[in-house]
Amino acid sequence: MRTSLKIGVIPAAGAGKRLGYLTHILPKTMFPLYDRPILHHIINRMEGLGISDIYIIVNEFQEVIVEYCKRVQSKIKPNLHFIEQIPLDGTAGAILRVQQLIKGTPFLTIYGDDCTISDSFQDMIDFFFRTQSVVVEAVIKDRRKSILRQTCCVKLGKDNRILEIIEKPKDPPFFLRGCGVYLFRPEIFHHIRRTPVRPQKKAREITYIIDALAKQGNAYGFPLRGHNININNYDDLLEANELVKRSQKAL
Repeated sequence: MRTSLKIGVIPAAGAGKRLGYLTHILPKTMFPLYDRPILHHIINRMEGLGISDIYIIVNEFQEVIVEYCKRVQSKIKPNLHFIEQIPLDGTAGAILRVQQLIKGTPFLTIYGDDCTISDSFQDMIDFFFRTQSVVVEAVIKDRRKSILRQTCCVKLGKDNRILEIIEKPKDPPFFLRGCGVYLFRPEIFHHIRRTPVRPQKKAREITYIIDALAKQGNAYGFPLRGHNININNYDDLLEANELVKRSQKAL
């Protein structure tokens, strides 16, 4: 039996300074990815999964995001809502902003700089509802240590429980990479609130919260079929453009 979600969350508050000059006029999530902005692809992905309400977390150049979304709202089915993240207190801080709005229901979160081409999103949702976990994170095989150092690496057990997840490891011990795609039950808000802000960045990062949940047996990973790129720089953006272009032409 197919299961469904109604709520999507897109953290899109960062400017993406590593992408250089264009971030003076555009937030990273609005960079073009083949035929439309990164954000629009994510909205389309959520629409295809039956999401009816999407909460977009904004800060940098929020007026650009809001104006664009107003222009395309008539062409998409989900209702789009905007929440300002002040201060910029990390990815977990962004997710916490929707607590009072989603009425205690599970939700899908996809980062605003994520490019995922996969046919297994619905399988991931079905897997999530078969578990009693607080979180399921998409993972993908990746042996490139240079990429793992920029993101995170994950160790899974036989039942796909997360045994360990390491944020930006200097010497990655595992070759599964966490993706910016998550399914959360509303219990996640309790765990975010009880996690102290990291003083170096003045932020709560979701990876550390997932690692704590993993130690309690409440976090799973779901191996995606397909491709995933976390867009951090121009090389990532170029690679993602080619990936999307090939996928569009294959339709």
